[in-house]
This record gives sequence, C-alpha cells and structure tokens, in this order.
Amino acid sequence: MMNDQPPFISLESYDDINQIRKKFPSLAKINLNHEFNNLEECKFFIIRTQGEDNVHRAMKYGIWTSSSRKNERLHEAFTNKKQEVYLFFTEINSMCFSGMAKLTSAFNPKFHFKFWLIENKWFGTFSIEWLYIKDLSFKLFENIKQIQKLEGSEETLKSVYDLIDCTELSNENGIKMTKIFQNEVSNKSLFEEFPQLDKLEFENREERTNNQRFEKKFKELSSVFETIPFSFSVASYERKKNNRKSQGGYYQPPYGQQYYYQQPYQPYYYQQQQVGYQFQQTPQYWQQNNGFYQNQYYQQQNNNKQQYGKQQNYDKPARQNQQQQYSQNQGIEQQQNPDSNGEVQNFSLDQRFQINNQQLQKRTKVEKNKKYPNKNEVEYVEKSQAQNSVQKD
Repeated sequence: MMNDQPPFISLESYDDINQIRKKFPSLAKINLNHEFNNLEECKFFIIRTQGEDNVHRAMKYGIWTSSSRKNERLHEAFTNKKQEVYLFFTEINSMCFSGMAKLTSAFNPKFHFKFWLIENKWFGTFSIEWLYIKDLSFKLFENIKQIQKLEGSEETLKSVYDLIDCTELSNENGIKMTKIFQNEVSNKSLFEEFPQLDKLEFENREERTNNQRFEKKFKELSSVFETIPFSFSVASYERKKNNRKSQGGYYQPPYGQQYYYQQPYQPYYYQQQQVGYQFQQTPQYWQQNNGFYQNQYYQQQNNNKQQYGKQQNYDKPARQNQQQQYSQNQGIEQQQNPDSNGEVQNFSLDQRFQINNQQLQKRTKVEKNKKYPNKNEVEYVEKSQAQNSVQKD
C-alpha cells in the first residue's frame, strides 16, 4: 500500500459544483441537505491546520492525518463510537471555518500519503467524507464557548474557534455548529484558491517523485512509524539518531538515562574531574586551542600579584613610620583635652549630632589607613604606643 499513491486530479475551473462532485469521490455529497440523526450520541472535533495546502489535499483525496497523539485520539473516538464522528476544519489566520467532514474509517498506519505540504512529517491516514465546504465567519460562532484545560494550566473559557487542534467539543456545542453549517449560506469557499493550490501540489509531486534522497528517507521514517504509530515523533527520532552519530563508537547509554559523554581515558593530556559518580571529560583540542587565552589571562594575574607583593614589602617601613606619627599626635591631643568626652554631654542635640559626625569621619579615615594586609603588626604598634602614653602620664 505504501507505493499506491492517489493520482493527481484537477479541474480547469471550480465554479461548477456538479463537476466537482463528479470529479472527486470524497466531495460527491458536499453542500446538500443532509439529515443528521442522533446527534446527541455523536462526537465532534475541532481541526486547526497550519495552512490551506493540507486541507486542499484532504478535500481532493478524502484523507487526513496529524501528529501521533492526535491520531490516537481520533482513532479511539472512531473505534468506541456509538454514532458518527464529525470534524470542523479551520486554518490558522483564516478567520473562518472552511468545512465539515465525517470520519469513515479507523486509522491506517500502513498507508502514507507522500505529498503533504511538508515532506516526511505526517504518516498514516484516516478516510473522510466531506459534507460542507464553505467559508463561515467566526462571528457566527462567537456565542459558542467551551472550557478548555491544558496540562499544567488553569481552566479557561474560550470560543470554539480559539480551541487548540483536535479538541473534542461538547454535544451541545457540536450540535450548534452543525446547525450553523446546515442553515447558513455562503458564496465563498476554498475552491476559489484551488487552481493555485493545484500548481503547488503538482510542483511538489515532480520534486518528490523519482527522488532517491526523498524515497530513502520516506522508507526509513515510515518503517519506524509503523512499529509505534501512536508514539512516533520525527523530531525525537532524528535527535536520537544524531546523538548516536556524534558519539561514534563510544559508549551509548540507554534511552531515558542522562550520563556525561564518556571518552577513553587518556592520562597524558587530561586530568579527570569527578562529578558525582561519573567523570566529565573534555577533548584534547579544546584544552590546547581554547585554553590559550585563559592561560594568558592567568599569567597576567600572577604577574600583577607578584609586583603588588614587592611593592608592599618595599613600602612597609614608610607605613609604619606614618602610623607611629599618627598615634603620637593622637596621644598629645588626649593630654591637652582630657575632658573632651564630658564636654560633649553638655552640648545640645544638634551640636552633639555635628560632633558625632566629625568623629565618624575621623574614624573612617583611620579605618581606611588601617586596611593593610598585615593587621597584626598594626594592632601591636598601637598597643605599645598606648602603653607608652600611659607610662609618661
């Protein structure tokens, strides 16, 4: 079934609805007076597509597919149905619903349509039958709202045209939408753009037919898809495949477990850094090339530290002399004004505030001068000088 693709079908003009019904089997009953029975037991879904190209192909060939999870949801709805399953189609940024279709088969994971808009992205197909194809504005559906709850978010009340792709509608909202499609008349439809969309489809067919690269990739992905049709993702498959290639012949951990990338132990250039119970290793070329600027930076820092240490040792006697002079001057001031602390108490609050600020400023200056590497010597000098001043008194 994989090589049996539907042939390219088109019309020169899509103005005559009867010619469309004769030419395309999936459109044989569009825009007729359909009678719906037991709608209360039917199921309804919103289908949002990225563009008009895929809807164009779905209308012409009567097929549809989506991502694995959404296909599984529609497949379960069809297999467990009591009545029919209906789909309401809309395109992103179109501001209207473009049609209503009915599922006529379960999901077929072994038939793949090659000519969707994006190659090698969607696999497997449903069979659908179109009931209405006409553009109905979103304004007609403004009053139809439904609560939607996503994983990890709160419940939100949305209009039906704002619901995400493959959202199941409540029976009330589904019945309201079918009645609108039944009763509303519209002269606009997607058929107006079919001639241009036919050209794009024809170009895609020419590019992909007899293309060995496309055929090889298509067979590879479709064969994997058939084994896990409801959990397959092209992106995850390619990511896992690229990881295997990048690691080459080295150890490949089991899927779902995170390990650091391991290389063979090479003690002559690398020193292992233990991270938990693993060893995080880096290639040799990174250390040789990218570490060049790091080594220069560290060498400059070491040189600066050495020069700074020499200056400190050279200027140590001069700093000690300055500290001795300051401590002597401070002792002389205390001898001249022994009752300075008592006089401050007799001043007013404003004057005290000014005096305290002056004293704080002096303290900060002294503390800045005291911030030297060798703090023990500074304290020793101050204590000896304080003892000498007491002995003199």
